[in-house]
Amino acid sequence: MKPVVTDAPRLERSGRGVRVVTDIADSDQLWFEVDAAHSGMLSDRSDHVAVGLLMPAMRYGRDLHIGGVMTDVLLHQLNGDLQALVRFVFPNYQRIRVTADAVAPATPAAMGVATGFSGGVDSMSVIAQFALSADVPHSLRLTHLLNNNVGAHGQNAYPVWQERCERLQLVAAEFGLPFVTVDSNLDAHYPRIGFLESASFRNAAVVHVLGAGIGRQYYASSYSYRSAFQQLQGGSYKNMGTVDPMALPLLSTPSLILSATDSGLSRVEKTLALIGRPEARHLDVCTSPDPTGAVNCSHCRKCMRTMLTLEIAGHLEEFLPEPFRRDPYLAHRRDFLIEVLASNSSLMREIVDLADERGWRWGAQTRQRAVVRRAKNAAIARARALRNRLRRR
Repeated sequence: MKPVVTDAPRLERSGRGVRVVTDIADSDQLWFEVDAAHSGMLSDRSDHVAVGLLMPAMRYGRDLHIGGVMTDVLLHQLNGDLQALVRFVFPNYQRIRVTADAVAPATPAAMGVATGFSGGVDSMSVIAQFALSADVPHSLRLTHLLNNNVGAHGQNAYPVWQERCERLQLVAAEFGLPFVTVDSNLDAHYPRIGFLESASFRNAAVVHVLGAGIGRQYYASSYSYRSAFQQLQGGSYKNMGTVDPMALPLLSTPSLILSATDSGLSRVEKTLALIGRPEARHLDVCTSPDPTGAVNCSHCRKCMRTMLTLEIAGHLEEFLPEPFRRDPYLAHRRDFLIEVLASNSSLMREIVDLADERGWRWGAQTRQRAVVRRAKNAAIARARALRNRLRRR
C-alpha cells in the first residue's frame, strides 16, 4: 500500500494557545494543542508523530516516513522489537518500515516528572507514591499532572473532557501541582482501532509532544504483573495495556523515560489503599459521557466495580454520599454481582478473590444465575471464534 508520509511538525497559534501541526500527504493534519502557559514544554522533534501513527500504519500495512528530526534511539526501536510486540498482541498487524528525514542523538533530559491524572484509582495510586509520600527521591517526585483528549471521552469528546478537566484542575491545585491539558485530533487517525487497545501509544505520543518539559512519565498501569501474566498465558489479551511494562521502555528515549508504575499492585489493592486517605474524596472513576452529571454516576461498570470492592472490604459507607451515591448502585447491584461471578476478566476475578478472602457471601441465587450467564458467554465466544475462522478462509 501507499506509504504514510508526513511533513515536519510546525507551531501555530490557536484560539486556546499553541498547536503542534503536522501535514500528512493525502490525509488530514495531525495536531496537538496546549495553552500558551505550557507552550515552552513543546518539543521540536518529530518523535510524537511516529509514536502516534505507528499502530494505524501497521494496522493497514503502510510504511511510515516522518518529516523533520527523530531521535535515533526511538527510530531504531520503532523498527525493531516494538513492532514485534505489537504483532504479538495483534497478529493481523503488519510489519512496516519507519524512516525519517533526519535523525539525531537524544537531547539532555528535561527535569519535569509527570503522570496522567484522571482522578481514577490508578492515577491516585501514582500520586500517593510519587507526590504525597515523604520518602520518594527528589528526582522521582512528580512535578506535573497531565490530562489529554486523544479518544478516551466518547463521541461527545470535547465538552466531556473540558468538564472533567475543570474538576481535576481544582484537585491538582490541592496537590500543589501544575495541571497540563493537551487537546488533539489523534483519535481521527485511528480508524477501527479502539481507544483501550491503543491507549499506550496515544498517551505516549502526548508525552513526546511535551518532551521539552518532561523527562520522565509514570504510566498508571491498569494491569498488575499477575493479571497481565494470566491474560498472556491464557491468550485473552486484546490491548497493548497488557504489555505496558515491555512496550513503554521501547517507546522511551534517553531524554524521555516512560515507565509502567504500580504494576506490582492489583486494582483491588490500589482501591483498598485509598481507604482512610483524604484524597479519596476526589476519586473519579466514572465512564459516563454526561458532562453535567455527578462526578461518579455510581452505576457504570467502573463505578460498580469500585463500589463493590469497597462494599466487600466493609468500607463503602465511608465513600457515601460522596464521591459515590447509594441508590444508583443498589439499583444495578444484583445484575452486576452476576456479571462479576460470570466474568473471565482479570479485574473481575480480583474482586472474586477478595470476596473469598473476606468470607463474603454472594447468595445462592446469584451463583446459579452466574453459572447460566457464564455458559451463555462461552457459547457466544465459540460462535464468534467460528465466525472469525470462516472469514479468514
